[in-house]
Amino acid sequence: MPSRVRTLAAAGAAALTVAVLTSCAGGPPAAPAPPPEAGAGVENCGRPVPVGAPPQRIFAAFQNGIEMVHALDAGDRLVGTAYLDNPILAEFAADQARPAYFPEEYPSREEVLRLDPDFVVSGFTGGFTTEGLGTRTELASIGIGSYLFTPYCPPADGGAQADVVAAPVPFDEVYTDITDLGRILGRPDLATQRVDAMRTEIAQVQGAVAPLPRPRVAVLNRLASGGAGLRVFGADDIATTIVEAAGGQQAFGDVSGRQTQVGAEEIVRRNPDVILVPACCSADTGPEGAQPVIDGLLADPALASVPAVRDGRIAGITFAEISPGVRNADAVANVARILHPGAQGL
Repeated sequence: MPSRVRTLAAAGAAALTVAVLTSCAGGPPAAPAPPPEAGAGVENCGRPVPVGAPPQRIFAAFQNGIEMVHALDAGDRLVGTAYLDNPILAEFAADQARPAYFPEEYPSREEVLRLDPDFVVSGFTGGFTTEGLGTRTELASIGIGSYLFTPYCPPADGGAQADVVAAPVPFDEVYTDITDLGRILGRPDLATQRVDAMRTEIAQVQGAVAPLPRPRVAVLNRLASGGAGLRVFGADDIATTIVEAAGGQQAFGDVSGRQTQVGAEEIVRRNPDVILVPACCSADTGPEGAQPVIDGLLADPALASVPAVRDGRIAGITFAEISPGVRNADAVANVARILHPGAQGL
């Protein structure tokens, strides 16, 4: 291991351990990293992130975070990635094969520090906790910058995913993340091109579906805990933004987030015309990974009267499509084709 990595790993582990111990003991919190000069950065989840010399050793977590780095032509700067929910987009496969990859469990703090990153990008909140990689303040104290996708900002640094306040996720938040990360990674023009292309594609789909009937859509999957029930992706989730842009109505528009358990009676009451099942969670799980859930829905006699079940209008998609990120415009087009088969302009 290079001496710089050994030094950073040792210093980082010590600094973060001290921060945890002093917190548990009621001692003073770790001193925050000094803020950048005014106007020199972007604000991300209430934290200033400097924009200057682009980071050169990036660790990216979760599919949307990983693909965002690739989409901004910084994949060759990745030293490690973790948590792909589905296969990486083909255009990024070559760069993705190079860095260290942690497929099953989130890597330990020591494993990540050993890679000597100077920046961490996370698509979801989970990585930036004391139990995970450390809070963003703790990482900054050992010279590691960070960026967290805007829809998952916790109320306080170090908060977990469960602490995030549920709120609608408009495409503008995705565009903000692309634009801000483009500046941080030294690719502002490419970020602008990506955002413009997404806006154009979504507008084209919205124009094509505008005169068409809007089917009621439920987005369902197994419980994240692995239980036997189903969970619904409700209003405060980008899945709803995608469904509505694709010409559908959210059947669970009064349910928040993506973890609410539902049973057969509630699905019957909502009476969806179409059910989407996002497949997850490994680097080789495509839409076909949703088939066991689909088969279970089709075989459940309690759901036989539901239009989506009766008419066989249950489709597998990928979890990556309904996570805020660079796939969202293509997801709108894909969902529109599912909701409006044979429609012109899709």
